[in-house]
Formats: sequence, C-alpha cells, structure tokens
Amino acid sequence: MGKEPERRETAPRAAKDERRDAIVAIAHEAFLANGYAGTSMSAIAARLGGSKGTLYNYFSSKEELFTAVIERKSEQLLSFLYDAEIEGGDLRSALTQFCRRFLELVLAEDSIATYRLVTAECARFPEIGHTLYNTGPARGRQHMSRFLARAKEAGQLRSDADVELAAEQICALCLSGIQQRRLWLVTPMPGPEEIRKQAEGAVSTFLRAFGA
Repeated sequence: MGKEPERRETAPRAAKDERRDAIVAIAHEAFLANGYAGTSMSAIAARLGGSKGTLYNYFSSKEELFTAVIERKSEQLLSFLYDAEIEGGDLRSALTQFCRRFLELVLAEDSIATYRLVTAECARFPEIGHTLYNTGPARGRQHMSRFLARAKEAGQLRSDADVELAAEQICALCLSGIQQRRLWLVTPMPGPEEIRKQAEGAVSTFLRAFGA
C-alpha cells in the first residue's frame, strides 16, 4: 500500500519525459531542415501540434532547446559506440571493429547534417560547440583511453605509449580525408567495402606507431 503514491507519480513523470523526447526529436528535424536562424519556436510548436506555451513549459528558449537537441544526438552517438564494446584478445580485430562502427556512425547523413549545423552556429553560440564536444568526442576518447590502457597493461602497446594521445590518434586516423569528403558533398555515404578499407588502414597505421 505504501508504494501506490510512488506508482501514481511515476506515470506522469514518464509521460512528461516522453513529451520532452518528442519535442527534442521534432526540433532536431526542424533545425536540420531550416537551420537555427530559420527555425522558430512557433514553427516547432506547429510541427508538434501544440502551442508555444506548451513548448515553453519544457524549454525556456530556442537556445535551450537547441542545446538539448545536440546533447541528445551526442548521447545517441556515444551509446552506439559503447554498444560496440572494444574487448577481446586480438587488439587489431577489436580496433578494426571499433573503427568500422565509428565510421558508419559519424559518416551517416544525420550525423553529417548535425555536424554542419553545429559548425554553422557555434561561432554565435560557443556553448553549443562545447556541448557537442564534451558529450560526444571527449567522452568517446575517454572510453577509448581506458580500453587502450588495458591493452598497454597486457603488453599489446608500447610501454611508453601515451594512451590519451593514442585514443585521439585512432579517431583522427579513422576520419582522415573521408570525413571532409562527406562534409563537403564530394562523395556520398561510403559503402561497407570502403569503410572496411578505411578502418583497416587506420588501424595498421596506428599499430605501427603505438603497437608493441
């Protein structure tokens, strides 16, 4: 009997969270379609099928909503990388698996569009760039650093390897050249074979630099 009030409170809270998630998802679509400046709270409310008043119950400004959009996207990207757990006895295979997942994720159209959007707006709103970096690349590299530290302890990396630098380098090698071509519309989304070659090349270069 004592738990019934808690259950009654949980349902409204879950509904509110679902509503907030719906707002963020719709706002993301609107920002990608029209840019930050071309998107108004009124337009987002219209897409949502509610009033601006309802929208302001969740977000006090367009800037706050935009930041929530970037945080959500960064968390989605990071959770996907965590799902691709970089474990196993063979370091080359584990790193190649990570690089392939990383490339599939970062080069996808939605990720590229979000990156362009943040690049376009971060000069006016530096906190947006900070949000994307801190919730995405920075945390991803921390995850990779921990993995590489274990590989170093196991004798799979050079004893003098700087694992934080190594984590940054493996990500940079993955994206070398190919991300620019995607951002600048030089090439479409690469297929599985091109991604495989890019990943394998990145890992081979990395292991020549840091491998034991």
